[in-house]
Amino acid sequence: MHLMELLDRSEALERGAAALYRGFAAARRDDPELAALWTCLAADEEEHASSIREARNEPDSHDVGQVTIGGCDEALADIAQRLRRAERLGADATTDEQLAAALELELSELEPLRRLGLGASQRVPLPHPEEPHNRRLAHMALRRSRDDHVRLAAALLVARQRLSAELVMPH
Repeated sequence: MHLMELLDRSEALERGAAALYRGFAAARRDDPELAALWTCLAADEEEHASSIREARNEPDSHDVGQVTIGGCDEALADIAQRLRRAERLGADATTDEQLAAALELELSELEPLRRLGLGASQRVPLPHPEEPHNRRLAHMALRRSRDDHVRLAAALLVARQRLSAELVMPH
């Protein structure tokens, strides 16, 4: 796939995640702590989409757009499937269902593919691999959920974040 296609598809998925989190926030207006989490996550995903749009719209991006990147189709399809599952949750979804859906999405390859696209574009600075919103999501899930699957997914997200940070900045 060409880099521009990866950027286009990644941006659409980031915007979809932002819309999902805005919907979760609206459904949790009665819980200010959760509404704030979902609103923050939505803003972060919009920022991610903006970073991709910026990389795609840089003046020299058309030359870079001819770069071919292999091996992304399966990951993009998996992310889209996770997003569709999450979007099927209704307004009456439980907190655990929302947390599980968000954790499943954040444990996907969405952020690594965004970083791959941004790095390949060579147009915008590559962001630090640690995502503060992932840490906030994981800590909220660990504090608010008693569901073992949700808690395990949260622990996995924390571990992945630590590993990513250590790989970039070894001690």
